[in-house]
Amino acid sequence: IHGIKDMKHLTTMRRDLKSNLPITSLQANPKNTHLILSVGSDGYISLWNINSCECIHSFREERNVINTMDINSSGGIYATAGKDTDIRIYDFNTHECFAICHGKDLSNGLSMSSDEAGHGRRIFAVKFHPENNNVLVSGGWDKYLKVWDIRVGNRAVRTINGPYICGHGIDIIDNCILTASWVASNSLQTYDLMSGEMIDTIPFGTRGEVKTDYLYCAKYVTKHSIVAGGSGTCDVRVVDVDKGELLGNIDNDKRPIQTIDISGNYMAVGGVGPALTVAKIEVLSS
Repeated sequence: IHGIKDMKHLTTMRRDLKSNLPITSLQANPKNTHLILSVGSDGYISLWNINSCECIHSFREERNVINTMDINSSGGIYATAGKDTDIRIYDFNTHECFAICHGKDLSNGLSMSSDEAGHGRRIFAVKFHPENNNVLVSGGWDKYLKVWDIRVGNRAVRTINGPYICGHGIDIIDNCILTASWVASNSLQTYDLMSGEMIDTIPFGTRGEVKTDYLYCAKYVTKHSIVAGGSGTCDVRVVDVDKGELLGNIDNDKRPIQTIDISGNYMAVGGVGPALTVAKIEVLSS
């Protein structure tokens, strides 16, 4: 744990486990920010209290590699997903799994159209709608976005073809989905949540460069600006959504960017290598 403004190391928390596999995602509960949830390649889900510096609860999804998780805006439920293509929905307080959005090949023989079925390959991103605690969007290697409403049950309410999600490459603002795909060009796209139609392809700024995009992650800074990074340019770029203009960038010394998070005016960036970068974002109105 580090302080944002001075990057001072505050504490290190460890689980009493023999596993040395990586933590793939972690997030503070939006309503109780001293509680942090983490998931890992070993299938473990762990809850941490940063005030007491201890792991207060931990359990395992057997035979699964968890790549991603997200907590909804109320802080009451969270979703996990990964190798086995199931999306599991948990109560944050009890950690009881009360719903499963099954993958395409694990649908227990249910008869449904391909648009209603789940993912067929590994999932790398799940994201709850910021204003609707029951709706989430997922994406992964099968090049589909799936829109889920947990009140409906084991059935995707919408399928969007195209984005090749290989990291934390989904964000939502209003009813607009932002995607970051691991492809050479046309990697940043926006989609309408309600219709599933593509709204726009946002230039990442590599046109005219020898480098290509290959994005792992993207986030909205505001409705009119986004930040994204990956293994093509090996930097983080802030882009104007409306004008398609590059507003600024942070180089990562030729190493891939794997994750970005934003809190207020601060952005944290992590990737290959032992460095964590924290920057202050100032997007000036024209």
